[in-house]
Amino acid sequence: MPLLPLDLQDFLPYKLSRLVNDVSAGLLSTYSPSFALNVSQWRMLAAVAQLAPTTVTELTQYSGMDKVTVSRSVREMVERKLMARVLDDNDRRRASITLTAEGRATYQRIAPLAMEYEKNLLDALEDSEKVALNQLVDRLLDQAAMLRQSHTRMFPRRDGAVKRRA
Repeated sequence: MPLLPLDLQDFLPYKLSRLVNDVSAGLLSTYSPSFALNVSQWRMLAAVAQLAPTTVTELTQYSGMDKVTVSRSVREMVERKLMARVLDDNDRRRASITLTAEGRATYQRIAPLAMEYEKNLLDALEDSEKVALNQLVDRLLDQAAMLRQSHTRMFPRRDGAVKRRA
């Protein structure tokens, strides 16, 4: 039986994976030397900055990362005193996660670097292409969520509340 003609260079899931890996590696090189964070730790720091107070379950849904990676990253950030975890008095299985003062300061120092990296990456596109890309990525995220029959995506609003998208 002949092999199916799947050309990875034209296969969108492969191209998106490569893009994520390349962007993550580039972004990592901007903050890792000074802050000694890995990709998942930075993502959790940024997510907690958006969602706090939050939980591991919410962070897992929000980030699209697996629960083991999220839990490990949060635990490491708590050990480094960048995050605080407070057990719920009514439900000892539930813990609220926030940034510590050091975590907020670290986030405030990394966020401009991340935003500058994003700007430099998007400099390859015209303004109209940037708008179109955002819209297309949102539609693909919605479609991927529907295909895996998962929870809705969550996006933070500027006021700190969480906006849920179907």
